[in-house]
Amino acid sequence: MVQKPKIQYVGQFYIYGSEARKLDQKKAPQRAKKPMPLARLEKIEKIVIDPVALVGIAAAVVLLFVMLSSALQFRQDWAEYRQMSNYVSELKRENAELTRTYRTGYDLDEIQKRAAALGLIPKEEVETRTITVTVPEPEAEPTWWDDVVWFWQGLFA
Repeated sequence: MVQKPKIQYVGQFYIYGSEARKLDQKKAPQRAKKPMPLARLEKIEKIVIDPVALVGIAAAVVLLFVMLSSALQFRQDWAEYRQMSNYVSELKRENAELTRTYRTGYDLDEIQKRAAALGLIPKEEVETRTITVTVPEPEAEPTWWDDVVWFWQGLFA
């Protein structure tokens, strides 16, 4: 058999670390063995309750209660407002009717005749005089401090 010639140029162009390596297959993670259902039921589970969360929930419940009670109070106040508004409008209507009845109940000519019979005269015929009144200024009353000063001045005079 004929021998193959030596290939000498391979070392000349070869860079170490550039060869393809065989890929390592990663092992699939092993699954934990499932406990038996009875063993799981026998386990004691701890439930941790956060006190801040409990306070927050209690505050939310209290705020909800306050909001609902204020909404009910608002409905009641609104109904009372409508009732009072109707009552006020009824009173205004009755007042207008009574005012009209009162104004139509007297005669201005008859009142003028009675006033003339009593000796009253119209305002335009009345003699008017303007009087200027000057109010005297009241004397200043001595204060407590003025009394103290007067006492000490009299003591050392």
